[in-house]
Amino acid sequence: MKETFGAYIHKLRSENGLTLTKLAAALDIDQSTLSKIENGKRNVPEEILPKLSAFFNLDLKKLEHEYLSEKIAELIYPQEETKEIFKAAEEKAKYFRTIKTQQGTIKF
Repeated sequence: MKETFGAYIHKLRSENGLTLTKLAAALDIDQSTLSKIENGKRNVPEEILPKLSAFFNLDLKKLEHEYLSEKIAELIYPQEETKEIFKAAEEKAKYFRTIKTQQGTIKF
């Protein structure tokens, strides 16, 4: 998905002939929140992903990957050396997994 997550939700809604009200009710959010999400004025709340997946019969794991990739992209897009950032992040992720395995859950 190259568009924003909000634009993707708008596309899904439009392709299925749904109103803001109907989709917002299915996602258990209000209509104005959904409108702001679709227009990029508000971030997508992570807790709607399972509902979005179920409603449109989408793979939840793929949605989660898209959601996380957008979060990462928002953080790094101003930087020039993104390859180095990804490399460092992967190393830290491996380190966190090691600690979690040894000590339980990491809390921030």
